Amino acid sequence: MIRFLLAAAGLSALLGLTGGALAAPPQMPSPAQIDRLRSDLLGQPMPESVAGKVGFREIAAVRGIGTAYGRLALPPALWRGQGIMLESGVHRLPELAARLPEPGWLDCQGAQCTLSAPLLVGRDATLVIEGIDLRLSQDHGAALLSWGRLLVSDAVLRAWNLASDMPADTDDEGKRFRPYVSGYAASHTLIRRSDLLHLGHQGSMSYGLSFGTERREQAVSDFPSVDMIGNRLLDVYFGFFSYDADGVNVLDNHIAESHVYGIDPHDDTRNMLIHGNYVLGSRRSHGIILSRRIHDTVVSYNVSTGNAKAGFFIDKGSHDVLFTGNDSFLNKAEGMVLHEVARVEVLGNRFHNNGGDGVRLRASEAVVLDGNTVTRNGRFGMNAYDWSAARRAPNAEEAGQILPMRLGLVGNRVHGNGNGDCRLKGDARVTSGQPFMCPLPPLALPAALPQNFGPAAGNAP
Repeated sequence: MIRFLLAAAGLSALLGLTGGALAAPPQMPSPAQIDRLRSDLLGQPMPESVAGKVGFREIAAVRGIGTAYGRLALPPALWRGQGIMLESGVHRLPELAARLPEPGWLDCQGAQCTLSAPLLVGRDATLVIEGIDLRLSQDHGAALLSWGRLLVSDAVLRAWNLASDMPADTDDEGKRFRPYVSGYAASHTLIRRSDLLHLGHQGSMSYGLSFGTERREQAVSDFPSVDMIGNRLLDVYFGFFSYDADGVNVLDNHIAESHVYGIDPHDDTRNMLIHGNYVLGSRRSHGIILSRRIHDTVVSYNVSTGNAKAGFFIDKGSHDVLFTGNDSFLNKAEGMVLHEVARVEVLGNRFHNNGGDGVRLRASEAVVLDGNTVTRNGRFGMNAYDWSAARRAPNAEEAGQILPMRLGLVGNRVHGNGNGDCRLKGDARVTSGQPFMCPLPPLALPAALPQNFGPAAGNAP
């Protein structure tokens, strides 16, 4: 796995916002580093097949999976609660289909395959899906679940309803089962130059493309890693979801019409690069969201547009993150939102023509906005406030993450916004750079200067 996200002293340290003992957001990889990463991921050869053990496993015994299959209307008669289990070796779908004891589990005709059961990749196994058009049967509860290596290249993965010969669908709340792809524990997943269609529903690790640790309630030592590059995602419930992943590259993907989020790294995901993606039309929420202690992450040169809420959102104790070169426009809510975060640099982005604020900030510290263009948004260009100015009281999680609202402003272009270019409320303060860009609220009347001067007014020196 390739990582370029080395923490370095950035603009925040230059402005004196972080203090000597604290880390700083990572640096943007150089163009040469990005090109090398692309070349390595796109040029990585797929391994040849290696004989290994194949068997079956009871799905009920697999942690966190049984609930997804409880959503099926009828238990599929074929697989009777079992999944195909790859225990060792390197496998390709056509060869695997030929090894199964009976047809109907996995059927292949040339490059066309249909999976009609859960397919599990064990820790010592690798599954290669290369040049295959794979239909994952909604009727039969198909899914790809990996604890080992899952390598997808130049393929199509489509969730499909075989009975109606139509794309798999789910209801507005995602309750209806749809096939999905998940990586657990120390798995590694590579997905490149592929189409991923109609995957996922609402449920633990069944969001479409989900990668996370297994045991959330206790300490773990195995963390998944993911490389996704040059793919097209359409109608995936969450375009991308991670939980406690370590080492993530999401590059050059086109993600359209996700049900909830386009890209959603969650709890403690780190060492991550989100670069060059086009996220369009998330139906219910934000385009790209980083939530709960996301850190050591670069979000660069992405486009997030036409989403039901914000283009970009970062919250809940996330820290040491760099946003640079991104475009956020025509979103129904804000261009970007920052809630209860620290040491975040927002450099050289464009937030324009969004329905709400260009940039909204709440109870965050050591945030720097430098060289951004914030224009023609429906409300304020930049809107910063603390919890004293919020519309509701913080919940228990938020209450433990409240910071004084402090930001630095340098060289931003802010104009033409509906309610004004900048507002500070409560104890929000611009502490470095150009404080005049966001003037403080006027003094209360008793503390204002007297209207009349001179001896007659009784205020002679």
